[in-house]
Amino acid sequence: MLFAFPLTNNTSQSIATLVNIASLDRPEEKIESLNRVIAASVNRNIDDIYKGANAGKLTDVEMNNKVTEASRAGVRALVMQSTDSEGRVKEVKSAFADMGGMFNKMMGKKKPWTEVIMKMGFPDVNEERMEPVFKYIEEGLKRIVANNELSALTGALNGNYIRPGPGGDPIRNPDVLPTGANMHALDPQSIPTTAAVECAESTCKQLLDRLKTENDGMYPESIAFTLWGTDNIKTYGESLAQVLALAGVRPVPDSIGRVNKVELIPLEELGRPRIDVVVSCSGVFRDLFINQMNLMDRGIKLAAEADEPLEMNFVRKHALAQAEEMNISLREAACRVFSNSAGSYSANVGIAIENGGWENEQQLQEQFLERKR
Repeated sequence: MLFAFPLTNNTSQSIATLVNIASLDRPEEKIESLNRVIAASVNRNIDDIYKGANAGKLTDVEMNNKVTEASRAGVRALVMQSTDSEGRVKEVKSAFADMGGMFNKMMGKKKPWTEVIMKMGFPDVNEERMEPVFKYIEEGLKRIVANNELSALTGALNGNYIRPGPGGDPIRNPDVLPTGANMHALDPQSIPTTAAVECAESTCKQLLDRLKTENDGMYPESIAFTLWGTDNIKTYGESLAQVLALAGVRPVPDSIGRVNKVELIPLEELGRPRIDVVVSCSGVFRDLFINQMNLMDRGIKLAAEADEPLEMNFVRKHALAQAEEMNISLREAACRVFSNSAGSYSANVGIAIENGGWENEQQLQEQFLERKR
């Protein structure tokens, strides 16, 4: 048996959190997701399984469930190494640093999670390939069970120094744990992160595949976006990465992770037309991510100026039509990123409606357009 006593709610929640942490690839740290490694043991690509499951393919739905259950069982086995007789994790016992673990490895004995995953129907799973992700979630478990909130609160009340730490989603960035830090949001120049770009590209592919199916095999030519500050803080820029991905543009980080450049993804690699994206940014997004607004603007204008067939570049197609219609330059016609006027956090259309200070719908439309610059 894996355990002879019931897990507490806290332990169960820790397992659930770690399962989600283990399900994400982290290329910047050279860590494959546990689901990917498990799927690879049966010669399957986890991305293909996800795609088939989303499309309702029964075999992929079953395989996805099987991989998820095996991942959960493996994570549970790791947690059980540190669970006491009351079903709680008070101190994490490393499964990698002890001499016993080294002896077991020399003797060819498998780790507990490897044995469990093998019994779950994946006998060829590669233990060495799983090691980086299990080391990662073991460190995550240490962060989850750390209790720093009360000590940080009393320390702050006493005027003591409280260590800084990032905020956001602990699944995407376990470094936000343990709680009780002097929380800061993020470095605006570091987003979108590599992980956010990969998630965005996958999301955009699924969206376009669905819209193409619903539209008789035709891709949409335009998509409108609203970007919110809090959302992009939590996801480390996934929404703005979706904007770039739809236009077929890739953000390029420098050697220390700052994202200040973009490049076009070649049509041969993109495999679809560039979608024309119109972006409305909230006032908070505008204030926090002015560099990213410039990044999106450069990326979309780069797409508009690319000498490509119009049927494969809807950004250029629409910008050329608008430039001719309005008698302006192509670059000016390719403006697609807008926000509220400086110092304002809304277009105040709702206020105008409530106050009755309007006569017709055209007046409200003009107010909205006037305040979005």
